[in-house]
Amino acid sequence: MRNLYEQCLKLTQFAAMEFEEIFQFSQERLKQALETELIENGYAVRKQRGFLYAEGTVPVLLVAHLDTVHRTQPETICYSADGTVMMSPQGIGGDDRAGVYMILRLIQRVHCHVLFCEDEETGGHGARAFTKSGIEPDVNYIVELDRTGSNDAVFYQCRNRQFERHINSFGFQTAFGSFSDISILAPHLNLAAVNLSTGYYHAHQPGEYVRLDKVEELIGRVEKLLQTKTERLSYTQKFTARKLGEPNDLQRKRLIALSDAHIVRINHQNIADGRGYFMDIGGRIYLYLDECDRMVHIGDAEALCMDGSAAAYQAGQAKEYKTIEMEEAMRLLGQERRAG
Repeated sequence: MRNLYEQCLKLTQFAAMEFEEIFQFSQERLKQALETELIENGYAVRKQRGFLYAEGTVPVLLVAHLDTVHRTQPETICYSADGTVMMSPQGIGGDDRAGVYMILRLIQRVHCHVLFCEDEETGGHGARAFTKSGIEPDVNYIVELDRTGSNDAVFYQCRNRQFERHINSFGFQTAFGSFSDISILAPHLNLAAVNLSTGYYHAHQPGEYVRLDKVEELIGRVEKLLQTKTERLSYTQKFTARKLGEPNDLQRKRLIALSDAHIVRINHQNIADGRGYFMDIGGRIYLYLDECDRMVHIGDAEALCMDGSAAAYQAGQAKEYKTIEMEEAMRLLGQERRAG
């Protein structure tokens, strides 16, 4: 069996970068190299503090971020015996160098618009800089390549059901996430957006790794997605506000209890193990609040297994609970304080 790493090298015909350099460059050095790569691929590049943008001819905006959570870039990159897994003692930085790699591969065949953002991991600063640049890409929707695993499609607060069905028709499954650049870009541009898996696992941990076989498969699936024509698909804000105290079946949800085999993460930060937390079928996380006598939905939270994969919803273990959104809980508590 031919080593998959060698196959990847043969498939990457980049002018300035070798495959491993995508993972080993600093954010600043990678930004410089990507500018050269985009120009070599026929793009006119707009380089500003916080991002690189290149206008394409296919009306989809591809997004990835250039930073990682690791303090240093990997000096040593290791491969499994069959070449399908890469990792590093320093942390490989698959989040989001795998997404950068995928975009460089995809634009060889599909001339999409491209946006590379800086400093996503510290609050989406590159995406925020882009929203202030005055650039408005003429595209139909946004695809960020920044998600762990191999089948996830995360839409955050965008609830365009037509778009969700379209994305999932390519073998993806709706999952829950806390934040990525499209959380800022999608509402600003009024475009439907999704964050798709890029084949890395155990995110933000020293043992993070990239499965190259999954990366190759995902490139093929995303390429088919990009080659499928659509109309312009708008951002549709998820509606959550409800009046407290009103009988409403939508306030009752079937939740499963998490355990110490899970990790609860908020805004990419590990907060606690899963004991005392609950999850609904959509991956949303809840915590019981005595004062409200309800399960309170915690925004920007997600549950992971110890290997970094998304926690699975087991319908047979679910029980029905009264639930409430965090903002509603805060309003209820405020009313009680004023009444007291």
